[in-house]
Amino acid sequence: MDLNIRLDGKVAIVTGAAMGIGQAMAQGLASVGATVIIADIADEQAKKTAEDIVAGGGQAEAYHLDTTSSVEYNSLVEYLTGKYGKIDILVNNAGINRRNLTVNMPEEDFRKIIEINLTGVWIGSKAVAPVMMAQKSGKIVNTCSIMGYASLPELSAYSASKGGVLQLTRNLALELADYNIQVNAVAPAYILTELTAKLKANPAMYEDLIRRTPMKRFGTLEEIAGPVVFLCSDLANYMTGHTMPVDGGWLCS
Repeated sequence: MDLNIRLDGKVAIVTGAAMGIGQAMAQGLASVGATVIIADIADEQAKKTAEDIVAGGGQAEAYHLDTTSSVEYNSLVEYLTGKYGKIDILVNNAGINRRNLTVNMPEEDFRKIIEINLTGVWIGSKAVAPVMMAQKSGKIVNTCSIMGYASLPELSAYSASKGGVLQLTRNLALELADYNIQVNAVAPAYILTELTAKLKANPAMYEDLIRRTPMKRFGTLEEIAGPVVFLCSDLANYMTGHTMPVDGGWLCS
């Protein structure tokens, strides 16, 4: 029995990978041998992430991608199949959040959150799935959130988008199972990044979030990258349609 995780020779797309959680996911995949495409609209930061991975002995390249554009996504797929002949892994991670009460939220903000967080996952999966179907193999991992299960005030749009990702993950798993493609998701709670550091710096908000978290801390980037690497590996070949909470016990309480 060999339970080592290696992704040597695999080609992986990670969206929203220029920074934060997506960057950690890309670094994790590269650390076990995958060639990682840092797909993001933040060109300079994506380039820097790719350069850092290469400098550390990994394989990566940056690619400008607006995940809400099927034209751009199809161009990426064409580029990768032309260069590598395959796409083994798609991590649909790109997402945004704009906190606001429903009654105060501009309609354009709601639409934007749904477009990037949910529609972008659908567009990406639709673009990449035919390549994986032809290969008879592939892994799709979506970034959901514990807010796809629960919610807090000012997160109506975000929770709606992530609840949609949870259900889309299940549906794609059913549709692609016959092609040996596994579709799963991770649902993080609060992971310590530059963005969530602002929440941690707010004593009242941080105290409330920690009160809801049995492990009494935010997660680390390594702690969300690890489950993604697992789901992209052969160790997860008999898992599909699942959303894996990475939440410090949040959903237990």
